[in-house]
This record gives sequence, structure tokens and C-alpha cells, in this order.
Amino acid sequence: MPKIEIPLKDFLPLAKMENTDNLEKLLESLKAELDGLNDKTVKIELNDTNRPDLWTAEGVARGLRCWNYGAESHLDSMKPPAVHIDVHSDLKEIRPYIAAFTAVGWKVNQDGLESLITAQEKIASSFGKERKTAAIGFYPLDGLSFPVEYSVTSPDTRFHPLGEESEMSFSQVLEETEAGIKYAGLLSDFKSYPVLKDSSGEILSFPPVLNSFSTGKVTPGDSRLFCEVTGTDWHTVNLTATILACNLEDRGAFISPVEIRYPDGKVTVTPVLYNDTLTATFAEITEMIGSPAEELDLNILLSKMDYGQIKVSSNSVTAVMPPYRRDGIHPRDLMEDIVISIGLNNIEPILPAEYTVGSAAPVEILARSVKSLLVGAGCEEIMRPILTSTEKITKRTRTPELPIKISNPMTAEYGVVSNSLLPALLEVEASSGHAAFPHRLFTVGETLCRSTSTLCNTTMILAVSVGDGDFGAVHSILGVICHLRGLDLSLKPIDDTRFIPGRSASVLINGEVVGILGEFHPGVLEAWGITVPVAGFELPLESLKV
Repeated sequence: MPKIEIPLKDFLPLAKMENTDNLEKLLESLKAELDGLNDKTVKIELNDTNRPDLWTAEGVARGLRCWNYGAESHLDSMKPPAVHIDVHSDLKEIRPYIAAFTAVGWKVNQDGLESLITAQEKIASSFGKERKTAAIGFYPLDGLSFPVEYSVTSPDTRFHPLGEESEMSFSQVLEETEAGIKYAGLLSDFKSYPVLKDSSGEILSFPPVLNSFSTGKVTPGDSRLFCEVTGTDWHTVNLTATILACNLEDRGAFISPVEIRYPDGKVTVTPVLYNDTLTATFAEITEMIGSPAEELDLNILLSKMDYGQIKVSSNSVTAVMPPYRRDGIHPRDLMEDIVISIGLNNIEPILPAEYTVGSAAPVEILARSVKSLLVGAGCEEIMRPILTSTEKITKRTRTPELPIKISNPMTAEYGVVSNSLLPALLEVEASSGHAAFPHRLFTVGETLCRSTSTLCNTTMILAVSVGDGDFGAVHSILGVICHLRGLDLSLKPIDDTRFIPGRSASVLINGEVVGILGEFHPGVLEAWGITVPVAGFELPLESLKV
């Protein structure tokens, strides 16, 4: 979980607090914990991974202000954009998205500068997936001339990187600087690199690695800033920019938007003013909290969570989330914030009306049995999240069936529900090249698959892969499992785009087709960066039931 450390002399004025009395209890409203406190600093651990806005000093302070004093307005005074950024078409496959804004009127002090740097690192490393989906740059505004150009350049292009003593080429930056070495993998597949220039041709930065020393160094005393966010995921880039704009506005800066002109003619004005609207009925709220929703002051409760445009009708409540939040997709999200605002300790508990004895579900008992057999066969279990990306399923693994998308994902990295567990195994195999071979990996988990008879069907899936192995290796593992469980196993040749032609087969158990087995196609292995042969199989766990 993200942790932040904030100087008290910076934090208390931001939060409109005179002292740290009751701070530990107040942090509960933000799903945060007090991790340390002395007379100079406060350390806070954030437990909500869906709220990147809270991973900053300004976000935590804002949450406490709203809790104590009610909802605030955000970015309401922005005027139409007066400047723009032109995006080059060659960035499409490299790093296609950018968002930006200017912030004028807040004089940067040392604590504020450290807060900017901390926010930059925390958001880009966690929410931005180590700068892949989002990386952030701050610049003194006065040294820039618009329009700014976001384009590509040769690895031989030279500039003076921030923190280095002299000019270097882009390729040298990746090979010789600490940041370059750390993030070189983000650009290793490309012959051209992203570059940000102003209208005079001055290089602002080499995204997502380093700013320029001449144009990208913010120092205490600066009061006119330019902020840009680049990345591979449009949603992550734009939400990051909106969060940072709200943070700087909280510091006292006036935010001006920037128009982004994409090569396909699309125009976006950033920061984007999100206004996700949620509605919950009184019946739903009453059922959740156990007391009549009509007796609650929902305006005050939601205002404490910084909701705006709250409308309470005779049987429901509707409210708009603040623009820095995009974690609301269901009425339960609104109800959760109502419960948090009430305070969990203020909800009267009810004793269970019936006495029941818990037990494992039949599918879990089956899973334990099969897992024991796999471990006995020399396999190791891995556990991966059920959410993944379309790219990993369709482009890298060539899974024939399209996955089911989430309507409002926090990031494209977790934008769909897995319809196959083979991509998860390949992802682990791709990062395990340093481990001794062979690798025998398996996972058991849920997938969400489309069906001709129903909209979707949720099943428990078993998947096994063997690194540095072939068709026979995985066939033998499946054969052992079926033999020990008294099941009849047979194979039937089949073509599947994920596997080498002639080296894949349908899996039949007791004469019924249940899964797939084969050696992965070289194109799939190359897409994952795997350098050894890999074979695998996948089938519903229920098919192994005796």
C-alpha cells in the first residue's frame, strides 16, 4: 500500500487543522492509517488503491478538510484554453497520449516542491505502472513558448538532462543515467523516442525518463508552472493530470487548461472535468445500513465526502463525484461513502438471526485435491488477479474470444475480466527467465467467458504451463492428474492461433471436449519476451470431478 511522509508545517495548514489531535481517527474516513508521527513529520499509509488522489499530501489534506467543513469546488474558474500541444502521428505505437495544464499564482516553497516531487513519484510508480501508463513532468512556464510539440526523435538527439553535468544523446541517457537504466525497458522495442519541444525547438523533456536541465527544473520561488502527463493509457493520463491540477489549485494556483490536438483530428481539453454521477435508492441504503435512509441527512453525509450537486428525492439520492475521482461505477460505491461518513462504529450491530456452520464450497474442495496432485507432480502454484488487459489476452496471447470489458476501469492494465488463465501463466514465465529450468507453473481461478446460450458463464479454470518444455511435458502432467482421479483422457487434433500448427489438441475427458493443450506459437512467446519453448493446457476444474 502507498505510504507518504509529509512535513507537519506543510500538512496542517493544508488540512486547516491546528494540531494533530484526533488525526488517527480522522484518517479512517480516507481508509488511511497513521504510520508514524513526531513533532516534524507525519507518516500515512493509504489502503485504498482505487483512490490515487489520496496518494499525495494535498489529497489527504483535502479529504480531511471536506470531512470537517464540507464539499469544495474544483477547477470551476478555468477559462477556455489559450495554448495548445500538437501530437505527432508517429507516437501512436510508442506513447500516444498527453495531458497538460498551467498553474499560476502559487509561489513554490521547499515543502511544496518536495510535495510535487513525492506526488510525481507515487502516482507515476503505482497508478502509472512505473511510468508506463503515466509519467509526469513539471516546468517553469516563463521559459516556454507555445505551441508545444509532442513528437518523436532519433536516439542520437542530444540535450542536457536534468541532474547530469553535460549534454547527452537520448540513447546515452538510457544507458548511462540512473533514471534511463530504470525505465529503458519502456522504450526498448522502438527505434524512435518521444520528445517534448516548445515552438522555438527547445527540448523540454525525454518522456518518460528525464526533463531538460535548461527548461525542466522547478525551484523554490517559481510561481508559474507548466505540467504535462504522457503515457500509453488515455484514462490514466487524463485522470493523473486532473488530480495534479486539483492539488495545485488547493495550493492557491489558478489553473488554465491546454488544448491537445491529436493527429486524427481529435481535440481534448485538459485537465478533464470528470463528473461521474451515482444514484442509490432509499431501499438499497436502508438494506445496507440497517436503519431507515429517510432519517439520514444525506446532504451533509455526502458533502463530507466531497460530493457535489446532491439531490435527495422522495425515494433516492443522486450525487456527483468530485473531478479527481473515477472509482464510482455502482450504487454501492455511493452507499459505501455514506457508510464511511456515518462512521462504521456508529452503525448499531445486529446479532445473526440464525446459527449456521460454514464449510468449503464443493469447487474449493475439488481445487484443493487437484492442487495437491499438481504439487506432487512438481508444479508450483501462482496467483494472479482476475482483471487484466485486452492487449495481454488478444494481442500477446492471441486468445480467440474477446474478453468482457469493465465499463469504468481505473486503468487499461485492469480493464477487462480474464477469459483465459494462460496469459497469466505466460506473464509470470516472461519474468522468470533468471530462474532454473524447467518451470512448471499452474493456477486455479475464475474466468468470465462469453457463451452462445447465456450472456456469460463464470467457471473455475485450471491452467498449467511448462517453460523449457514441449507438448509431451504438459500432456504427461495432465495424464497423471486424470489417471490418479480415475478419468479417461484422450486428445483430438485442433488448430488454435495460440499454438504451433500441428502441435495443439482438444482435451477430452471421459469422451467430452473440455479444454485445450499445445505448444505456444513462437509469435506468442516473442510478444511476451519469452526465449524458451513453452507448452500449456487449460480446462474447467469441474471437468476433473470424479
